[in-house]
Amino acid sequence: MHKTSARRFARYRTELPIIVKVLGPDGYVRVHGRCFEIAEAGLGAVITSELPAGEMVTVEFTLPGSSDPYVLRAVVRHRMGFLHGFEFVGLLPDQREQIRALCHKLPPA
Repeated sequence: MHKTSARRFARYRTELPIIVKVLGPDGYVRVHGRCFEIAEAGLGAVITSELPAGEMVTVEFTLPGSSDPYVLRAVVRHRMGFLHGFEFVGLLPDQREQIRALCHKLPPA
């Protein structure tokens, strides 16, 4: 059986360090990883912990050419081992536009 999926936004290849902050029993935990693809609505990353789908997190990364890190809320949409798909939640219009501008400079995934 062949499964097709229609994505709302194209994905683009990138290589960015990322920090994912997760609320644990003793407060927030910082999980380090690498973002390997990004889109206007989210990103794919390999991180050093396995988070369940539906988990609300904060993702922190710095776009190339910027000195200020993005700190965004996101939800884990899927996980396969340490590979996670995050969807941004509550992006501001200027944040979305800056991510869109970066995407158009990157090769498609």
